[in-house]
Amino acid sequence: MPINEKALRNGLKAGALTPVYLIYGNDNFLKKQAADLIIKAAVPLDDGFNLLRYEYGCELQEVYDELCAFPIMSDKKCVVFYDFDIENASSADFEKLLELSSQRYETAVLVLQFIALAPDFKKSERGKKLLAAVESAGGIVAEINHRTREELIGQLVSSAKKHGVTLSPSAAAYLIDSCSTDVNILSNEISKLSAYVGSGNEITKETIDAVAVKTVEASVYGISEKILSGDAQGSLKLLDDLYFTRLDTRIIFFQIASGFVDMYRTLASKSKGVSLEQAGLDFKMGNRAFLLKKADTALRKIDEKALGLCFDILIDADRQLKGYSQDDKIILEKLILRLIYAIKTGEALD
Repeated sequence: MPINEKALRNGLKAGALTPVYLIYGNDNFLKKQAADLIIKAAVPLDDGFNLLRYEYGCELQEVYDELCAFPIMSDKKCVVFYDFDIENASSADFEKLLELSSQRYETAVLVLQFIALAPDFKKSERGKKLLAAVESAGGIVAEINHRTREELIGQLVSSAKKHGVTLSPSAAAYLIDSCSTDVNILSNEISKLSAYVGSGNEITKETIDAVAVKTVEASVYGISEKILSGDAQGSLKLLDDLYFTRLDTRIIFFQIASGFVDMYRTLASKSKGVSLEQAGLDFKMGNRAFLLKKADTALRKIDEKALGLCFDILIDADRQLKGYSQDDKIILEKLILRLIYAIKTGEALD
């Protein structure tokens, strides 16, 4: 069974180093950190003799020879193999990889790291065989995914403190909503924000608005919030800003529609007595499950009848966008105004 990032770190801290590791998941920054921790547990990161790196396409026999060879002036050597294409590799190469992964090396550690390639190890038959081979050697499979929202908030608050500034949990949550759930991006933003406010000062939501680079999703979510609050002028201003970046119309429409889909999911789940946490699991939302809580708050501004009207309006706009009969921006402007009218009055604006 795959372990998570925390379990991997705890095992390495306890000195438990196994012959083979397989690292995969959806957070490239954390996967690299995890691999570096394994490497450092075996050899220094600057050890040019005993740290060897290979990529898919190399001769697998060479990898095997290095794993079996004795380390030079060290107890261990570490061989890192990046992005083996398990689905498209020849049968012979894949069988060789299974052989490499199922060995119990006494003086070497093999790290199989998947970064650019992301095979589905839960569905792929070859993926399942590779996991079984690693575990048969007493190795460890680690699935390294984005941290949960709560973990990210705690990390950001702690990181700000190390930079000599303060960041409240609510401001940390706002930074995540505005920027990303990617640890690397958030780390860079905290460094930038800390330098901007200066030691001893606080990073506020206003600071984040002024300095942080917002994602497209956050910008479009801002339109959705202004639609729900009835702010037509603010919604159209944000739409103009997004058009200035030459963002595809379909992406803007999709993100606006997604907010109403989340409201419907929340309404349907609560009507059946399903908790938002369980609903997030049922809809396979992963670290985006927090959007259901936002949707729950948004439902205070819209009743069920108006929500139904909004879906009719969204479907109509979708047809128009696919028909290419009008200017896309005009369609979105009309969409925004019609949604605001429906939410305010409970009636459709023709």
